[in-house]
Amino acid sequence: MDHLLFLAQERADSAWLALHSSGSQLTNSLSSLKDGARTSLQNAISSFRKQRFGQEVAERVQRWLAQLREVLSAVKPSEIYDKLFIFFVTEVTRTHLYFGGTCFFLGSIFGVLVGMKLRSSLVAPQCMRAVVINSYRGIEAIGVVEDVVAPRIVEPHQVLVQVKAAGIDYLDIKVAQGYGRVLRQQLNKYNPNTEGEFPVVLGRDCSGVVVAVGREVSRVEQGEEVWLAVPFYHPGTLSEYVVVSEEHVAPKPSQLTYEGAAALPYSIMTAWDALVTQAGLGPQSTAGKRVLVHAGVSGVGVVALQLVRAWGGSVTTTVSTRAAPLAHMLGAEDVITYDNSNFDKELLMREKYDVILNTVGQVLHDSCLKYCLPDGIVVTTTSSQLASDSYGYITGGLYSLYLRAKYWFVKTPWLTGGRLGTLEVKGDVLEKVVPLINSGQLQAVVDKAYSAQDAEVAFAHVAKGEQIGRTVVRFSINTPVRNLGMAFWQDH
Repeated sequence: MDHLLFLAQERADSAWLALHSSGSQLTNSLSSLKDGARTSLQNAISSFRKQRFGQEVAERVQRWLAQLREVLSAVKPSEIYDKLFIFFVTEVTRTHLYFGGTCFFLGSIFGVLVGMKLRSSLVAPQCMRAVVINSYRGIEAIGVVEDVVAPRIVEPHQVLVQVKAAGIDYLDIKVAQGYGRVLRQQLNKYNPNTEGEFPVVLGRDCSGVVVAVGREVSRVEQGEEVWLAVPFYHPGTLSEYVVVSEEHVAPKPSQLTYEGAAALPYSIMTAWDALVTQAGLGPQSTAGKRVLVHAGVSGVGVVALQLVRAWGGSVTTTVSTRAAPLAHMLGAEDVITYDNSNFDKELLMREKYDVILNTVGQVLHDSCLKYCLPDGIVVTTTSSQLASDSYGYITGGLYSLYLRAKYWFVKTPWLTGGRLGTLEVKGDVLEKVVPLINSGQLQAVVDKAYSAQDAEVAFAHVAKGEQIGRTVVRFSINTPVRNLGMAFWQDH
Protein backbone atom coordinates (compact mmCIF):
# COMPACT_ATOMS: atom_id res chain seq x y z
CA MET A 1 0.00 0.00 0.00
CA ASP A 2 2.86 2.38 0.84
CA HIS A 3 4.43 1.58 -2.48
CA LEU A 4 1.20 2.47 -4.26
CA LEU A 5 0.93 5.74 -2.35
CA PHE A 6 4.54 6.55 -3.26
CA LEU A 7 3.85 5.93 -6.94
CA ALA A 8 0.68 8.03 -6.77
CA GLN A 9 2.59 10.90 -5.08
CA GLU A 10 5.37 10.61 -7.65
CA ARG A 11 2.85 10.83 -10.54
CA ALA A 12 1.11 13.75 -8.86
CA ASP A 13 4.42 15.62 -8.56
CA SER A 14 5.15 14.93 -12.22
CA ALA A 15 1.72 16.19 -13.19
CA TRP A 16 2.21 19.34 -11.08
CA LEU A 17 5.56 20.02 -12.74
CA ALA A 18 3.99 19.51 -16.16
CA LEU A 19 1.16 21.89 -15.33
CA HIS A 20 3.56 24.47 -13.91
CA SER A 21 5.73 24.23 -17.00
CA SER A 22 2.67 24.57 -19.25
CA GLY A 23 1.56 27.60 -17.26
CA SER A 24 4.96 29.24 -17.69
CA GLN A 25 4.89 28.56 -21.41
CA LEU A 26 1.39 30.01 -21.67
CA THR A 27 2.51 33.13 -19.80
CA ASN A 28 5.44 33.61 -22.15
CA SER A 29 3.20 33.09 -25.16
CA LEU A 30 0.72 35.67 -23.90
CA SER A 31 3.53 38.12 -23.25
CA SER A 32 4.89 37.63 -26.75
CA LEU A 33 1.42 38.01 -28.19
CA LYS A 34 0.87 41.16 -26.13
CA ASP A 35 4.18 42.69 -27.27
CA GLY A 36 3.48 41.84 -30.89
CA ALA A 37 -0.03 43.27 -30.72
CA ARG A 38 1.24 46.43 -29.03
CA THR A 39 3.93 46.95 -31.66
CA SER A 40 1.43 46.44 -34.48
CA LEU A 41 -1.08 48.79 -32.97
CA GLN A 42 1.53 51.45 -32.27
CA ASN A 43 2.62 51.30 -35.90
CA ALA A 44 -0.99 51.63 -36.97
CA ILE A 45 -1.47 54.56 -34.61
CA SER A 46 1.59 56.30 -35.99
CA SER A 47 0.25 56.01 -39.51
CA PHE A 48 -3.14 57.29 -38.38
CA ARG A 49 -1.58 60.30 -36.65
CA LYS A 50 -0.05 61.34 -39.94
CA GLN A 51 -3.56 61.93 -41.16
CA ARG A 52 -5.79 64.55 -39.56
CA PHE A 53 -9.03 62.52 -39.77
CA GLY A 54 -7.38 59.49 -37.96
CA GLN A 55 -6.22 61.37 -34.87
CA GLU A 56 -9.29 60.65 -32.74
CA VAL A 57 -9.36 56.97 -33.73
CA ALA A 58 -5.69 56.57 -32.87
CA GLU A 59 -6.23 58.02 -29.38
CA ARG A 60 -9.12 55.65 -28.71
CA VAL A 61 -7.07 52.65 -29.81
CA GLN A 62 -4.21 53.75 -27.59
CA ARG A 63 -6.50 53.98 -24.56
CA TRP A 64 -7.89 50.50 -25.36
CA LEU A 65 -4.33 49.15 -25.61
CA ALA A 66 -3.46 50.55 -22.19
CA GLN A 67 -6.54 48.90 -20.65
CA LEU A 68 -5.71 45.60 -22.33
CA ARG A 69 -2.17 45.77 -20.95
CA GLU A 70 -3.50 46.23 -17.42
CA VAL A 71 -5.82 43.22 -17.75
CA LEU A 72 -3.09 40.95 -19.13
CA SER A 73 -0.64 41.98 -16.43
CA ALA A 74 -3.17 40.92 -13.78
CA VAL A 75 -3.59 37.42 -15.26
CA LYS A 76 -1.18 34.81 -13.88
CA PRO A 77 -1.90 31.40 -15.46
CA SER A 78 0.57 29.57 -13.24
CA GLU A 79 -1.40 30.53 -10.14
CA ILE A 80 -4.65 29.34 -11.74
CA TYR A 81 -3.14 25.96 -12.59
CA ASP A 82 -1.67 25.62 -9.10
CA LYS A 83 -5.06 26.21 -7.49
CA LEU A 84 -6.80 23.79 -9.85
CA PHE A 85 -4.23 21.11 -9.14
CA ILE A 86 -4.57 21.52 -5.37
CA PHE A 87 -8.36 21.38 -5.69
CA PHE A 88 -8.34 18.11 -7.67
CA VAL A 89 -5.81 16.47 -5.33
CA THR A 90 -7.48 17.43 -2.04
CA GLU A 91 -11.19 17.76 -2.85
CA VAL A 92 -12.00 15.33 -5.68
CA THR A 93 -12.66 11.72 -4.57
CA ARG A 94 -13.09 8.49 -6.51
CA THR A 95 -16.87 8.82 -6.10
CA HIS A 96 -16.76 12.23 -7.76
CA LEU A 97 -14.79 10.79 -10.67
CA TYR A 98 -17.21 7.87 -11.15
CA PHE A 99 -20.20 10.18 -10.96
CA GLY A 100 -18.69 12.67 -13.40
CA GLY A 101 -17.67 9.95 -15.84
CA THR A 102 -21.14 8.40 -15.75
CA CYS A 103 -22.79 11.77 -16.37
CA PHE A 104 -20.42 12.47 -19.23
CA PHE A 105 -21.16 9.08 -20.83
CA LEU A 106 -24.93 9.42 -20.48
CA GLY A 107 -24.81 12.99 -21.73
CA SER A 108 -22.84 11.93 -24.80
CA ILE A 109 -25.35 9.19 -25.63
CA PHE A 110 -28.24 11.62 -25.19
CA GLY A 111 -26.52 14.18 -27.40
CA VAL A 112 -25.93 11.62 -30.16
CA LEU A 113 -29.57 10.50 -30.08
CA VAL A 114 -30.84 14.08 -30.17
CA GLY A 115 -28.46 14.89 -33.02
CA MET A 116 -29.67 11.91 -35.05
CA LYS A 117 -33.27 12.93 -34.45
CA LEU A 118 -32.62 16.50 -35.52
CA ARG A 119 -30.67 15.36 -38.57
CA SER A 120 -33.57 13.22 -39.78
CA SER A 121 -35.95 16.17 -39.30
CA LEU A 122 -34.13 18.77 -41.36
CA VAL A 123 -37.13 18.94 -43.68
CA ALA A 124 -40.51 19.47 -42.03
CA PRO A 125 -42.80 16.44 -42.44
CA GLN A 126 -45.20 16.82 -45.33
CA CYS A 127 -48.42 14.94 -45.80
CA MET A 128 -49.66 12.90 -48.72
CA ARG A 129 -52.74 11.00 -49.86
CA ALA A 130 -52.76 7.25 -49.23
CA VAL A 131 -55.09 4.25 -49.03
CA VAL A 132 -54.77 2.92 -45.49
CA ILE A 133 -56.35 0.89 -42.72
CA ASN A 134 -56.44 1.97 -39.07
CA SER A 135 -57.73 -1.37 -37.77
CA TYR A 136 -57.95 -4.97 -38.92
CA ARG A 137 -61.71 -5.02 -39.56
CA GLY A 138 -61.37 -6.15 -43.14
CA ILE A 139 -62.56 -4.19 -46.16
CA GLU A 140 -64.66 -1.93 -43.93
CA ALA A 141 -61.44 -0.52 -42.45
CA ILE A 142 -60.05 0.62 -45.82
CA GLY A 143 -60.15 4.36 -46.42
CA VAL A 144 -58.45 7.20 -48.28
CA VAL A 145 -56.75 9.81 -46.09
CA GLU A 146 -54.86 13.01 -46.87
CA ASP A 147 -52.66 13.33 -43.79
CA VAL A 148 -50.19 10.44 -43.98
CA VAL A 149 -46.63 11.68 -43.40
CA ALA A 150 -44.66 11.37 -46.62
CA PRO A 151 -41.70 8.95 -46.38
CA ARG A 152 -38.06 10.02 -46.64
CA ILE A 153 -34.83 8.47 -47.76
CA VAL A 154 -33.05 7.35 -44.59
CA GLU A 155 -30.57 4.83 -46.02
CA PRO A 156 -27.99 5.27 -48.81
CA HIS A 157 -29.51 2.58 -51.05
CA GLN A 158 -33.11 3.77 -50.92
CA VAL A 159 -35.18 5.36 -53.69
CA LEU A 160 -38.03 7.86 -53.35
CA VAL A 161 -40.69 7.30 -56.02
CA GLN A 162 -43.62 9.52 -56.95
CA VAL A 163 -46.40 7.02 -57.58
CA LYS A 164 -48.41 7.43 -60.78
CA ALA A 165 -50.47 4.22 -60.51
CA ALA A 166 -50.64 1.34 -58.04
CA GLY A 167 -52.20 -2.10 -58.27
CA ILE A 168 -54.67 -3.74 -55.89
CA ASP A 169 -53.93 -7.35 -54.99
CA TYR A 170 -56.13 -9.88 -53.17
CA LEU A 171 -53.36 -9.97 -50.60
CA ASP A 172 -54.23 -6.37 -49.64
CA ILE A 173 -57.67 -7.53 -48.48
CA LYS A 174 -56.01 -10.21 -46.36
CA VAL A 175 -53.69 -7.55 -44.90
CA ALA A 176 -56.78 -5.51 -43.99
CA GLN A 177 -58.02 -8.60 -42.14
CA GLY A 178 -54.81 -8.86 -40.11
CA TYR A 179 -52.50 -10.95 -42.29
CA GLY A 180 -48.89 -10.42 -41.18
CA ARG A 181 -49.84 -7.99 -38.42
CA VAL A 182 -47.35 -9.34 -35.86
CA LEU A 183 -44.40 -9.33 -38.25
CA ARG A 184 -45.35 -5.89 -39.57
CA GLN A 185 -45.74 -4.45 -36.07
CA GLN A 186 -42.29 -5.66 -35.05
CA LEU A 187 -40.55 -4.49 -38.22
CA ASN A 188 -42.16 -1.04 -38.01
CA LYS A 189 -40.03 -0.43 -34.91
CA TYR A 190 -36.94 -0.35 -37.11
CA ASN A 191 -38.38 1.64 -40.00
CA PRO A 192 -37.97 5.42 -39.50
CA ASN A 193 -40.82 6.04 -41.97
CA THR A 194 -43.43 4.35 -39.78
CA GLU A 195 -44.70 5.32 -36.35
CA GLY A 196 -46.59 2.63 -34.50
CA GLU A 197 -48.82 -0.12 -35.85
CA PHE A 198 -51.26 2.14 -37.73
CA PRO A 199 -51.93 3.47 -40.27
CA VAL A 200 -50.99 0.61 -42.59
CA VAL A 201 -50.62 1.72 -46.20
CA LEU A 202 -51.95 -0.93 -48.61
CA GLY A 203 -50.66 -1.87 -52.08
CA ARG A 204 -48.00 -4.32 -53.27
CA ASP A 205 -46.82 -2.77 -56.56
CA CYS A 206 -46.80 0.48 -58.49
CA SER A 207 -45.23 2.52 -61.25
CA GLY A 208 -43.96 6.07 -61.11
CA VAL A 209 -41.04 8.47 -61.37
CA VAL A 210 -37.89 8.57 -59.24
CA VAL A 211 -37.83 11.80 -57.21
CA ALA A 212 -34.63 11.25 -55.24
CA VAL A 213 -32.02 8.54 -54.67
CA GLY A 214 -29.59 7.68 -51.88
CA ARG A 215 -25.89 8.14 -52.42
CA GLU A 216 -25.23 4.43 -53.08
CA VAL A 217 -28.06 3.88 -55.59
CA SER A 218 -26.88 2.74 -59.04
CA ARG A 219 -29.85 0.86 -60.52
CA VAL A 220 -32.00 3.93 -61.33
CA GLU A 221 -31.57 7.69 -61.61
CA GLN A 222 -33.57 10.72 -60.58
CA GLY A 223 -36.35 11.46 -63.08
CA GLU A 224 -36.41 7.88 -64.44
CA GLU A 225 -39.70 6.00 -64.88
CA VAL A 226 -39.77 2.82 -62.78
CA TRP A 227 -41.98 -0.05 -61.67
CA LEU A 228 -41.63 -2.01 -58.46
CA ALA A 229 -43.13 -4.47 -55.99
CA VAL A 230 -42.76 -4.78 -52.21
CA PRO A 231 -43.31 -7.67 -49.75
CA PHE A 232 -46.52 -7.92 -47.71
CA TYR A 233 -44.81 -6.70 -44.53
CA HIS A 234 -43.41 -3.56 -46.21
CA PRO A 235 -45.27 -0.21 -46.20
CA GLY A 236 -47.56 -0.29 -49.22
CA THR A 237 -47.57 1.46 -52.56
CA LEU A 238 -51.10 2.92 -52.61
CA SER A 239 -49.82 6.39 -51.76
CA GLU A 240 -48.54 9.45 -53.56
CA TYR A 241 -44.93 8.68 -52.56
CA VAL A 242 -43.10 5.54 -51.54
CA VAL A 243 -39.54 4.87 -50.32
CA VAL A 244 -38.07 1.46 -51.11
CA SER A 245 -34.71 -0.24 -51.40
CA GLU A 246 -33.26 0.00 -54.90
CA GLU A 247 -33.38 -3.81 -55.01
CA HIS A 248 -37.17 -3.61 -55.38
CA VAL A 249 -37.00 -1.19 -58.31
CA ALA A 250 -36.41 -1.61 -62.05
CA PRO A 251 -36.69 0.76 -65.03
CA LYS A 252 -40.20 0.70 -66.49
CA PRO A 253 -40.52 -0.79 -69.99
CA SER A 254 -41.38 2.01 -72.41
CA GLN A 255 -44.11 -0.13 -74.03
CA LEU A 256 -46.17 -0.09 -70.82
CA THR A 257 -48.35 2.74 -69.59
CA TYR A 258 -48.23 3.63 -65.90
CA GLU A 259 -51.46 1.68 -65.39
CA GLY A 260 -50.12 -1.36 -67.21
CA ALA A 261 -46.82 -1.25 -65.35
CA ALA A 262 -48.69 -1.04 -62.03
CA ALA A 263 -50.78 -4.14 -62.86
CA LEU A 264 -47.84 -6.52 -63.32
CA PRO A 265 -44.96 -6.42 -60.77
CA TYR A 266 -46.32 -8.37 -57.78
CA SER A 267 -48.09 -10.83 -60.08
CA ILE A 268 -44.79 -11.36 -61.92
CA MET A 269 -43.00 -12.03 -58.62
CA THR A 270 -45.62 -14.57 -57.56
CA ALA A 271 -45.81 -16.34 -60.94
CA TRP A 272 -42.01 -16.41 -61.29
CA ASP A 273 -41.65 -17.93 -57.82
CA ALA A 274 -44.25 -20.62 -58.62
CA LEU A 275 -43.04 -21.54 -62.10
CA VAL A 276 -39.28 -21.03 -61.89
CA THR A 277 -38.28 -21.34 -58.22
CA GLN A 278 -40.67 -24.11 -57.20
CA ALA A 279 -41.68 -25.92 -60.42
CA GLY A 280 -38.29 -25.63 -62.12
CA LEU A 281 -39.65 -24.24 -65.39
CA GLY A 282 -37.90 -21.65 -67.52
CA PRO A 283 -36.97 -20.71 -71.08
CA GLN A 284 -34.85 -23.86 -71.47
CA SER A 285 -36.97 -26.40 -69.58
CA THR A 286 -40.63 -25.73 -70.41
CA ALA A 287 -40.92 -26.95 -74.01
CA GLY A 288 -43.11 -30.04 -74.24
CA LYS A 289 -44.44 -29.66 -70.66
CA ARG A 290 -48.18 -29.72 -69.99
CA VAL A 291 -49.18 -27.02 -67.53
CA LEU A 292 -52.59 -26.40 -65.99
CA VAL A 293 -53.24 -22.88 -64.66
CA HIS A 294 -56.37 -22.52 -62.56
CA ALA A 295 -58.05 -19.10 -62.82
CA GLY A 296 -55.96 -18.15 -65.84
CA VAL A 297 -57.27 -14.58 -66.02
CA SER A 298 -56.51 -13.69 -62.40
CA GLY A 299 -53.60 -11.36 -61.77
CA VAL A 300 -51.13 -14.21 -61.27
CA GLY A 301 -52.86 -16.44 -63.84
CA VAL A 302 -52.50 -13.89 -66.63
CA VAL A 303 -48.73 -13.73 -66.11
CA ALA A 304 -48.24 -17.47 -65.59
CA LEU A 305 -50.24 -18.34 -68.70
CA GLN A 306 -48.17 -16.01 -70.89
CA LEU A 307 -44.82 -17.09 -69.43
CA VAL A 308 -45.47 -20.78 -70.02
CA ARG A 309 -46.63 -20.09 -73.56
CA ALA A 310 -43.60 -17.89 -74.30
CA TRP A 311 -41.27 -20.65 -73.01
CA GLY A 312 -42.84 -23.25 -75.31
CA GLY A 313 -45.13 -25.09 -72.90
CA SER A 314 -48.67 -26.33 -73.54
CA VAL A 315 -51.16 -24.43 -71.39
CA THR A 316 -54.61 -25.45 -70.18
CA THR A 317 -56.58 -23.01 -68.03
CA THR A 318 -59.90 -22.76 -66.21
CA VAL A 319 -61.84 -19.48 -66.52
CA SER A 320 -65.37 -18.10 -66.65
CA THR A 321 -67.22 -18.08 -69.96
CA ARG A 322 -66.85 -14.35 -70.43
CA ALA A 323 -63.07 -14.58 -69.93
CA ALA A 324 -62.56 -17.48 -72.36
CA PRO A 325 -61.76 -15.31 -75.42
CA LEU A 326 -59.11 -13.43 -73.45
CA ALA A 327 -57.54 -16.67 -72.24
CA HIS A 328 -57.23 -17.90 -75.83
CA MET A 329 -55.74 -14.56 -76.89
CA LEU A 330 -53.12 -14.77 -74.13
CA GLY A 331 -51.94 -18.15 -75.39
CA ALA A 332 -53.99 -20.86 -73.71
CA GLU A 333 -54.34 -23.86 -76.05
CA ASP A 334 -57.10 -25.49 -74.01
CA VAL A 335 -59.69 -23.45 -72.09
CA ILE A 336 -62.16 -25.04 -69.65
CA THR A 337 -65.07 -22.87 -68.50
CA TYR A 338 -66.18 -23.64 -64.98
CA ASP A 339 -69.48 -21.75 -64.87
CA ASN A 340 -71.37 -23.81 -67.48
CA SER A 341 -69.62 -27.18 -67.26
CA ASN A 342 -68.18 -29.59 -64.71
CA PHE A 343 -64.48 -28.95 -65.08
CA ASP A 344 -63.68 -32.10 -63.05
CA LYS A 345 -65.26 -34.19 -65.80
CA GLU A 346 -63.49 -32.08 -68.40
CA LEU A 347 -60.13 -32.72 -66.73
CA LEU A 348 -60.80 -36.46 -66.53
CA MET A 349 -61.00 -36.49 -70.30
CA ARG A 350 -57.52 -35.01 -70.63
CA GLU A 351 -54.03 -36.28 -70.00
CA LYS A 352 -52.51 -35.47 -66.65
CA TYR A 353 -50.21 -32.48 -66.24
CA ASP A 354 -46.54 -31.99 -65.46
CA VAL A 355 -47.22 -28.81 -63.49
CA ILE A 356 -50.47 -27.55 -61.98
CA LEU A 357 -50.63 -23.96 -60.76
CA ASN A 358 -53.32 -23.46 -58.12
CA THR A 359 -54.10 -19.76 -57.89
CA VAL A 360 -57.47 -20.33 -56.16
CA GLY A 361 -56.58 -21.86 -52.81
CA GLN A 362 -56.97 -24.88 -50.56
CA VAL A 363 -60.38 -25.78 -52.01
CA LEU A 364 -58.72 -27.09 -55.21
CA HIS A 365 -55.76 -28.82 -53.60
CA ASP A 366 -57.10 -32.39 -53.74
CA SER A 367 -58.31 -31.88 -57.31
CA CYS A 368 -54.87 -30.64 -58.34
CA LEU A 369 -53.17 -33.71 -56.89
CA LYS A 370 -55.66 -35.92 -58.73
CA TYR A 371 -54.83 -34.56 -62.18
CA CYS A 372 -51.08 -34.20 -61.74
CA LEU A 373 -48.60 -36.78 -63.00
CA PRO A 374 -46.89 -38.93 -60.34
CA ASP A 375 -43.58 -37.15 -60.95
CA GLY A 376 -45.26 -33.78 -61.52
CA ILE A 377 -45.66 -30.89 -59.11
CA VAL A 378 -48.54 -28.83 -57.72
CA VAL A 379 -47.76 -25.25 -56.72
CA THR A 380 -50.16 -23.04 -54.77
CA THR A 381 -49.74 -19.27 -55.06
CA THR A 382 -52.25 -18.23 -52.37
CA SER A 383 -50.84 -17.06 -49.05
CA SER A 384 -51.30 -19.42 -46.11
CA GLN A 385 -51.77 -18.17 -42.56
CA LEU A 386 -48.59 -16.99 -40.88
CA ALA A 387 -47.62 -18.74 -37.68
CA SER A 388 -46.58 -15.42 -36.14
CA ASP A 389 -50.17 -14.10 -36.34
CA SER A 390 -51.22 -16.68 -33.73
CA TYR A 391 -48.29 -16.32 -31.33
CA GLY A 392 -49.07 -15.85 -27.67
CA TYR A 393 -47.39 -13.51 -25.19
CA ILE A 394 -44.29 -15.63 -24.50
CA THR A 395 -43.79 -16.89 -28.04
CA GLY A 396 -44.43 -13.40 -29.39
CA GLY A 397 -41.77 -11.99 -27.07
CA LEU A 398 -39.21 -14.53 -28.27
CA TYR A 399 -40.15 -13.75 -31.86
CA SER A 400 -39.61 -10.07 -31.19
CA LEU A 401 -36.13 -10.78 -29.78
CA TYR A 402 -35.31 -12.86 -32.86
CA LEU A 403 -36.31 -10.05 -35.22
CA ARG A 404 -34.35 -7.54 -33.15
CA ALA A 405 -31.20 -9.67 -33.36
CA LYS A 406 -31.73 -10.24 -37.08
CA TYR A 407 -32.10 -6.51 -37.69
CA TRP A 408 -29.00 -5.48 -35.75
CA PHE A 409 -26.71 -8.22 -37.04
CA VAL A 410 -27.96 -8.87 -40.58
CA LYS A 411 -29.83 -5.62 -41.36
CA THR A 412 -32.84 -7.41 -42.88
CA PRO A 413 -35.43 -7.24 -44.22
CA TRP A 414 -35.86 -3.47 -44.49
CA LEU A 415 -32.39 -2.81 -45.78
CA THR A 416 -31.68 -5.64 -48.22
CA GLY A 417 -34.77 -6.27 -50.23
CA GLY A 418 -37.58 -8.59 -49.26
CA ARG A 419 -37.79 -12.36 -49.07
CA LEU A 420 -39.93 -14.66 -46.95
CA GLY A 421 -39.97 -18.35 -47.84
CA THR A 422 -39.26 -18.74 -51.58
CA LEU A 423 -41.01 -15.57 -52.77
CA GLU A 424 -38.29 -13.13 -53.76
CA VAL A 425 -39.49 -9.59 -54.35
CA LYS A 426 -36.70 -7.92 -56.31
CA GLY A 427 -36.28 -5.74 -59.34
CA ASP A 428 -34.00 -8.37 -60.90
CA VAL A 429 -37.06 -10.51 -61.66
CA LEU A 430 -38.76 -7.58 -63.38
CA GLU A 431 -35.69 -7.01 -65.55
CA LYS A 432 -35.73 -10.67 -66.66
CA VAL A 433 -39.21 -10.37 -68.20
CA VAL A 434 -38.58 -7.08 -70.02
CA PRO A 435 -37.56 -8.85 -73.28
CA LEU A 436 -40.90 -10.68 -73.26
CA ILE A 437 -42.74 -7.39 -72.77
CA ASN A 438 -40.80 -5.73 -75.56
CA SER A 439 -41.63 -8.60 -77.92
CA GLY A 440 -45.32 -8.56 -76.99
CA GLN A 441 -45.24 -12.03 -75.40
CA LEU A 442 -46.14 -10.64 -71.96
CA GLN A 443 -48.94 -8.10 -71.76
CA ALA A 444 -50.63 -6.32 -68.90
CA VAL A 445 -54.35 -6.87 -68.40
CA VAL A 446 -56.02 -3.97 -66.56
CA ASP A 447 -59.60 -4.71 -65.53
CA LYS A 448 -60.49 -1.24 -64.27
CA ALA A 449 -58.63 1.94 -63.32
CA TYR A 450 -59.94 4.17 -60.52
CA SER A 451 -58.87 7.57 -59.23
CA ALA A 452 -57.35 7.69 -55.76
CA GLN A 453 -60.46 9.16 -54.13
CA ASP A 454 -62.44 6.14 -55.39
CA ALA A 455 -60.04 3.57 -53.95
CA GLU A 456 -62.71 2.23 -51.57
CA VAL A 457 -64.95 1.46 -54.57
CA ALA A 458 -61.99 -0.22 -56.27
CA PHE A 459 -61.44 -2.52 -53.29
CA ALA A 460 -65.13 -3.41 -53.22
CA HIS A 461 -64.84 -4.40 -56.88
CA VAL A 462 -61.80 -6.60 -56.20
CA ALA A 463 -63.50 -8.23 -53.19
CA LYS A 464 -66.31 -9.52 -55.45
CA GLY A 465 -63.78 -11.76 -57.22
CA GLU A 466 -65.00 -10.83 -60.68
CA GLN A 467 -62.01 -8.87 -61.95
CA ILE A 468 -60.06 -9.98 -65.00
CA GLY A 469 -56.37 -9.18 -64.65
CA ARG A 470 -55.66 -6.45 -62.12
CA THR A 471 -57.44 -3.36 -60.84
CA VAL A 472 -55.30 -0.22 -60.49
CA VAL A 473 -55.57 3.16 -58.78
CA ARG A 474 -54.26 6.35 -60.39
CA PHE A 475 -52.56 9.08 -58.35
CA SER A 476 -52.39 12.68 -59.54
CA ILE A 477 -50.00 14.86 -57.58
CA ASN A 478 -51.27 18.40 -57.08
CA THR A 479 -48.53 19.69 -54.75
CA PRO A 480 -45.06 18.24 -55.28
CA VAL A 481 -43.14 17.41 -52.10
CA ARG A 482 -40.09 19.66 -52.19
CA ASN A 483 -36.67 18.34 -51.14
CA LEU A 484 -38.29 15.22 -49.75
CA GLY A 485 -35.64 12.71 -48.77
CA MET A 486 -32.69 14.85 -49.88
CA ALA A 487 -31.83 16.79 -46.74
CA PHE A 488 -30.15 13.81 -45.06
CA TRP A 489 -27.71 13.28 -47.89
CA GLN A 490 -26.74 16.89 -48.51
CA ASP A 491 -24.67 16.78 -45.32
CA HIS A 492 -23.04 13.44 -46.05
